[in-house]
Amino acid sequence: MLEEFIKHKTEILAVVENIDVLIKENTESADERLPMIKEQLLSNSFNLVILGQFKRGKTTLINSLIGKEILPSSVVPLTSIVTILKYGEKIRCSIFMGNGSEKNACIEELADFITEKGNPKNIRGVRCAHIEYPSPFLEKGMLLVDTPGVGSTFLHNTETTYEFLDHLDAALFLMSADVPISQVEKELLDTIKGSTQKIFFVLNKIDYLNPKEIEEIAAFNKHVLEEMGFVVQEILPISAREALKAKLSRNDVLLSQSGLLNLEDALGQFLSLEKGKIVLNTAISKANRIVSQTLSQIGIEKKTLESSEEELENRINTFHKLVANLNQDREDSAYLLKGESDKLCLRVEEMLKLFEEKEIPRVKKRLQDFFKGNQDANPTALRDEMQKVIKDEIVAGFDVFRKDSEDIISNSIQETFNRFTNRSNNIIVEFKTAAEILFEVSIERVEFSIELTKDNSFYYMVQEYTAPTDEEVKSVLRSFLPKSMSRKMVLNEMLERVASDVSRNCGRVRYDLTSRIRKTIDYYSKQLKGFGNDLTAQIEQAIQKGQERRKAGGESVLKELGLLAERNRRLDEQKGMLATVWNAVNLMDAKSSQAKMAMV
Repeated sequence: MLEEFIKHKTEILAVVENIDVLIKENTESADERLPMIKEQLLSNSFNLVILGQFKRGKTTLINSLIGKEILPSSVVPLTSIVTILKYGEKIRCSIFMGNGSEKNACIEELADFITEKGNPKNIRGVRCAHIEYPSPFLEKGMLLVDTPGVGSTFLHNTETTYEFLDHLDAALFLMSADVPISQVEKELLDTIKGSTQKIFFVLNKIDYLNPKEIEEIAAFNKHVLEEMGFVVQEILPISAREALKAKLSRNDVLLSQSGLLNLEDALGQFLSLEKGKIVLNTAISKANRIVSQTLSQIGIEKKTLESSEEELENRINTFHKLVANLNQDREDSAYLLKGESDKLCLRVEEMLKLFEEKEIPRVKKRLQDFFKGNQDANPTALRDEMQKVIKDEIVAGFDVFRKDSEDIISNSIQETFNRFTNRSNNIIVEFKTAAEILFEVSIERVEFSIELTKDNSFYYMVQEYTAPTDEEVKSVLRSFLPKSMSRKMVLNEMLERVASDVSRNCGRVRYDLTSRIRKTIDYYSKQLKGFGNDLTAQIEQAIQKGQERRKAGGESVLKELGLLAERNRRLDEQKGMLATVWNAVNLMDAKSSQAKMAMV
């Protein structure tokens, strides 16, 4: 196994080196992604990125894995800069700035660079922080990456996390035991779905719940994740806070209870059994993507050089029209989507209106029945009991409404977003196909995806709105009236309250649903604005290079065409070699699995 891994790693490094030479020949500049692939292979390490919504305990988890409070943590959103921990013989902290410079810092100064408090909105211009630490865990080749939480109070923190997603090789997705998985978390998971072959799902803060509650929240989150298309073998429950305490105090019992040992075992098994395959496959995938993009650019450059002035002008004009149509289609989609969201919100309104029309008479009837069944109760006690009846009935009524309507609403919303997702993908496919025909090249397919939350929980809560002074006045007034009149007065007061209480809680449900619809649309629209920009920029860059080389004219153009054809041939060879190594790597993994089964 080890010999095969080394052999395949050497083969990939050779291919990456060849690709690097060919790209420099074609563009006269290096692709910055290739040195990262080399470094990853040579160090036999990769990024385990800790992801999740803000305040899920990511920093505390990293500290517990290391066994030392290296990274600063807080009860408010704190981490604002991506921080990478890797193995080193001595403790060393390097701060890399956005302008390309590097600063050395001590651990005690770290908070001044990577936290929201010490470096608000990243006014210092920090790009990332690297910490070397002599940890046995890191010595195995794992790079732990702490990211700002998405959904933070600070938008730039969320953006920083999303910008780093291209660099992850495996992810540890941290959820919290005290709240169900959120829409923000689901959006992040959708983004990384195709970016990594391995995700560890971890449920933190289990010290807040009892075993049954932990089991329930884990099962709920597992169901949501599986609905999203993830294969979830297990969700690992831990308490990072208790684990860190245990390691600092060397308390083995507390460490065992924290659940961290199970997570460390899972990570250890991953390092020894799965890591090699993922390192190799990740490198191959990244290199293959670079080759495909370069081949497309060479094809467009070639077509730009071969075309007559008139043909080239027509191609460029046609391409600009395609880009304009793509932009217009994206604007139209956003506009049409807004109309669809209004329809969905109107449907919610209609369903709640029907519910309200039936619910108010039902609760009133229940109150009248209660009144008749409690003839001996004094007015004050009757009023208290009837308030409880209203509250219980409203809660029960909305529970029934939730059960009956949540699937209808969720399916309707999901169907709408599926339609628009398909529309967006069809638009980009049409653009890609037209560009391929126009320049007679093959272009990599890109896809857009979005999913609305399936968290159908509704928000309703019955509150008391009668001011104490009003009730005191009414109580005094009732004391001067006959009991029968006082009781009737209480009944009328409670009947009047039913309509307002039901309406108020319908309003809360309405706000909850429409807010979730509109938030999802906002997210969709933001993604839609940039969808396809990388593809258009890639084509524009190739056209520009071809135009520049045309200026040399005559024999220079013929020579350049010959060079492009040769680079194209050599890049195709490298692509074929990557495919061969890919097949061998995955065959190696299959053989390993068979061997393990035979041993069992």
